[in-house]
Amino acid sequence: MSGQPLPFERAATERALTAWLPSQRWYAGRTRPLDHVSVIAAHPFGGPPGPRRGPARGLLLVARAHFADAGAPEHYQVPIGIRPALPGPRPQDPPPIAVIGDTVVHDALADHALVRDLLAPPAPDGAPTPLALRAENTTPGHRPPAGPPATSRLLTAEQSNTSVVIDDRYLLKCFRRLHTGPNPEVELRRALAGHPGPPLTPPLHAVLHGHLGEAPVTYAVLQSYLPDAVDGWTAALHHLRTRPGQSFARDAHAMGTATGAVHTRLAAAFGTRRPTPGEAARLTARLLTALEDALRAVPELARHETALRHAYAQAADPTPATTLQRVHGDLHLGQLVRCGRTWQLIDFEGEPSAPMAERTAPRPPLADIAGMLRSFDYAAHHAAWQPGPADPRDLRRWARDSQHAFCDGYALATGHDPRDTPAPLRAHILAKAVYESAYEARNRPHWLHIPLEDVERLLDPAAWPPHRPPGDDTPWN
Repeated sequence: MSGQPLPFERAATERALTAWLPSQRWYAGRTRPLDHVSVIAAHPFGGPPGPRRGPARGLLLVARAHFADAGAPEHYQVPIGIRPALPGPRPQDPPPIAVIGDTVVHDALADHALVRDLLAPPAPDGAPTPLALRAENTTPGHRPPAGPPATSRLLTAEQSNTSVVIDDRYLLKCFRRLHTGPNPEVELRRALAGHPGPPLTPPLHAVLHGHLGEAPVTYAVLQSYLPDAVDGWTAALHHLRTRPGQSFARDAHAMGTATGAVHTRLAAAFGTRRPTPGEAARLTARLLTALEDALRAVPELARHETALRHAYAQAADPTPATTLQRVHGDLHLGQLVRCGRTWQLIDFEGEPSAPMAERTAPRPPLADIAGMLRSFDYAAHHAAWQPGPADPRDLRRWARDSQHAFCDGYALATGHDPRDTPAPLRAHILAKAVYESAYEARNRPHWLHIPLEDVERLLDPAAWPPHRPPGDDTPWN
């Protein structure tokens, strides 16, 4: 284990992490039987504990989750604070992870003094350190913060990582599950920074680098915080609640244009290519592997298995419009934010549960588009549960019109209308709905009916016109 010896009882801390880790929203191993957690690295980033009521010491722990199924372990970043136990809890104290003897172990990201230490620049003598916050000059006119931050606050929204707002100007995004090698969040944000038009994503200012064993790893990124931004999911639900029956097409069109601009920029930076027969086979194999996982989690899908396999075979249909390129990888309404009248994309690390090699591999842009089209359906379903006289036909029309407007905007930005390749598009939409079924079964069983109903609808050829007939209120997807 790197760094100095732990200033607390290691075995007790590992036992505490074994109990604490599965309860965290960002923990990815809940479908596997956790055996125990070991601490394999402890990088100090704060000074030693002071007097009894003095500051905590910060350690960035790398926790290795070992599973009883003998499969590969998972690695997690757990920044902690260590301080002496106090006579009684104070309002400003972060919730403890554990109390071990006379020592309190708590989440460092909820402790402003430790967040400040984590963002401190390297020592002036240039001595190498396990953690290095490096500036990223990716956006002209934007500079990283100078001097220690005055305020910080932990965001509590559901997500696979943990974010802290710094001085209401910056966002520190910490990757909880660690993967070695290039981080797509950094790679893709760098590629998008030189776009000559409106910003496609918030400026990236710094990256917290380190190592996991001998391999490089990215612990966190520091980007601009957009305090007045509204994410697409919130905007869609607000629109459905406050303007029932009115079109969301203008925003959906702008989202499609922004997505198309991102795809165009990524294609220019990383290139595009037609899938080889081997790549097409691997794409289909990945979808089928996900289907088999979903069948284990959702027995109700079994009666659709044959039809789904047939549809998946068309995901990489070798038409002239089918290409592979770098894409966002986990696109939905919550991954776009509205800043004024423009929309920007965020969170480019890809699907959190996917292996890093899969996240960084070129994929069909239709995978991103399918995620967005499914997200409009989800928003309409969610609105149907809210109090009020919402007409299901109006909600279906809202989703359908939003989906078409998104495709119109995407076609305007790229010159390619995704509706022109209906079979591969439907395959990717079905794959997304099947993935959602497995996710809901494991995390939100009361939402499971949404993707299940949509899988059945999407498999009906009569419900799959690639274009919108005038006056037809049947969802096109």
